[in-house]
Amino acid sequence: MSAAEKLEPTISETLSWAEICRLYPDEWVCVVEIERETPNGIEIRSARVIGHGKTRKEPVDQSRSWRAQYELIGHFFTGRIRMQPLRPAVILDDETRDAFRYRP
Repeated sequence: MSAAEKLEPTISETLSWAEICRLYPDEWVCVVEIERETPNGIEIRSARVIGHGKTRKEPVDQSRSWRAQYELIGHFFTGRIRMQPLRPAVILDDETRDAFRYRP
């Protein structure tokens, strides 16, 4: 890819979230013209991609040239978040043990 191609801003046609995930698997994307499944919901029905990449920073850098045209730019990950949930830790001493003890 030449330097001119990197600098030229590009925007996709309107895509469904499933299409975005298929075209940019396990990538960060910046999207505009976001249509939600429900008003004020979090599920995206469709949007236009203005940047994508493997790191969080890549799509943000690509979206800079679109900031003048779009007030709202979304930044999302298309893959599955692989994070281990925190396991709760309980220290059982006499006081905590009594709190958990069943009393009829």
